Amino acid sequence: MLKEVGAKNGLEIAFDENGACTLELADGRVMLLQERANLDELDFVATLGTVPEAARADVFAELLAANFYWQETFGATISWNADLEEVVLIYPLQLAGATPESVETIFNRFVELQSAWAERFAEMVADAQEEGDGADDDDGEEGEGAKDDLIISP
Repeated sequence: MLKEVGAKNGLEIAFDENGACTLELADGRVMLLQERANLDELDFVATLGTVPEAARADVFAELLAANFYWQETFGATISWNADLEEVVLIYPLQLAGATPESVETIFNRFVELQSAWAERFAEMVADAQEEGDGADDDDGEEGEGAKDDLIISP
């Protein structure tokens, strides 16, 4: 089924010995297909990017809110790969009962979802960084002296 979907989208889908297939889309985005035979499942996986440490609290809060009951992810899950320090979008497709049409629909929806989330994620990170940069400028007391003023002595 996937080979047909790939052919319709100009992609060659071939799984390696680990059940993985990495696809580069026409616009340069990368998507991973991962078979999980023990679950009779195919996972669609896309890395959205990294988050600078200073922006993580703001970005992660937004991502968690979007992930709540999959309201803004349409069934996909946004997660944090701590080993690689990357935000990842994953959609699991149960293969039992899947048809070529349903696989194609899910494939195309995931490509669209990845595109929309890549754009939104980049905006989240940029906004969080701007807020962080702006916070430094708001009080005008940056520098070593400002930190010393915050120390409470007994």
